[in-house]
Amino acid sequence: MLRNRIRRVPVTVRGTHYVHEYLVLPDVCAVIAEVPDGIVLVEQFRPALGRRILELPAGRLRRGEEPVQGARRELAEETGYQAGDLRLISRFYPSVGLSRHKVHLYYTVNPVPGETHWDATEEIEVKIVPVVEVPNLLIEGRAADAKTHLGLVYFLNARGWIMQRGRWRPTELAQPRS
Repeated sequence: MLRNRIRRVPVTVRGTHYVHEYLVLPDVCAVIAEVPDGIVLVEQFRPALGRRILELPAGRLRRGEEPVQGARRELAEETGYQAGDLRLISRFYPSVGLSRHKVHLYYTVNPVPGETHWDATEEIEVKIVPVVEVPNLLIEGRAADAKTHLGLVYFLNARGWIMQRGRWRPTELAQPRS
């Protein structure tokens, strides 16, 4: 599976020569989708972990696909929701020691519900998590992959929540949106 995706590059550090290996992987897009009742997440089995986890709707970009189009496609495929406006929140490298692929993180509010179009290898359960429950997902490790964890931290900060003395707390800015 990974045979053709491993690259080897010669590296010299303080006179020591070695070969560093890294994976060539496609970029990924992920979407923070806010609906009136909370945040749209997906729960799916991850073989590397041996368990199901909650994640932001996300997936690999197709060759030549623009990140915003990939985000729109993945949200619709995995959750059925159709995004209107998508706003870029961040681009980041989730694991620079392993790969140079990027995650393109987007935000949308009030996407329109629709039908899912899962890949043959996906078995997904769509979950709407109330905003007040999001801190618990982070603290308890139920939303533990990097893109989801970082996306939810961005979301909470934008909504007026802060980490204070090891606990997430809403500030006076954390008012429900209408």
